[in-house]
Amino acid sequence: MKGMMRKSIGMTLGLTISVFTANASADETVATVVDPMPARETARVMPQKGLALGLTSPSAIGLGHGLELTTNLVPWFLLSPNLSVRAELLHRKASGLTLTTEFGLGVPSGAMYMLQGYLFPSNTVSGEGPPFLLQQHAGVWLSGGLRGVWTVHADVSGVLIGDQTKVAPLDSFVPLNLWFGPATAGSRWHLGGTYDLPFTTWLRGRAGFHLYALGKATTIERSVAYVGAEAALEVRLGRRMRVALGAQWYNYDNGQTVVEQNDAGRFQRVNVRSNDIYPTLDVVYYSP
Repeated sequence: MKGMMRKSIGMTLGLTISVFTANASADETVATVVDPMPARETARVMPQKGLALGLTSPSAIGLGHGLELTTNLVPWFLLSPNLSVRAELLHRKASGLTLTTEFGLGVPSGAMYMLQGYLFPSNTVSGEGPPFLLQQHAGVWLSGGLRGVWTVHADVSGVLIGDQTKVAPLDSFVPLNLWFGPATAGSRWHLGGTYDLPFTTWLRGRAGFHLYALGKATTIERSVAYVGAEAALEVRLGRRMRVALGAQWYNYDNGQTVVEQNDAGRFQRVNVRSNDIYPTLDVVYYSP
């Protein structure tokens, strides 16, 4: 059953990439495009009927009147629906200053079930599967700038319905620890800032810095704080298509210790933080 599900997910992802590539080849060439690519993942919402589809980044559709629906596509492939509403409260055209709030819901239980035996216990003896969990998150976005766009984003996520205590915090790859954080640790707190700048009409650069905190760690001795940074280049493939290549860096406590001598001359074990770097890839269809 799980093998068939994994094959279905792979086929769906492959089909998505194929559709994106087909759209790019059928679109206008880069040479005919004169407007710079607009910045993404800022406080600015999509215009009415505007559409953005990201393979790994949030997808969005503009509803008009300063409203936008967003979702992450990959969790849907893992039977984990998620949906958010963003409302633009302030927008100043002269300075680009924009203030937006966000509220959303998500169900991670499907992904937790499909990843039993990998990230989560298989529970073959008890026969119990992961509990049903309904997550909620709320956030605020603030952006400014016209050519280069800066953004500050703060949000918090937690479990609204379900018994989160039945799930232990993850000790896996950092992006997975953070994505499942609300379900496995009870909550996830985030504060981050990014700067997005166009170099030409077909190339943008993006850099950011982030702070995270989870509700609890795998052991009481470990820190719940994560520090992250990101950098990426976005290349235009056509009028509406772009590919983003980059990397993410995380500094966190994974339980490693070293023996050090203190001021009293005694040796003791001290926790040390680790550094991980992950490559990133995104394919985006953007039609404002």
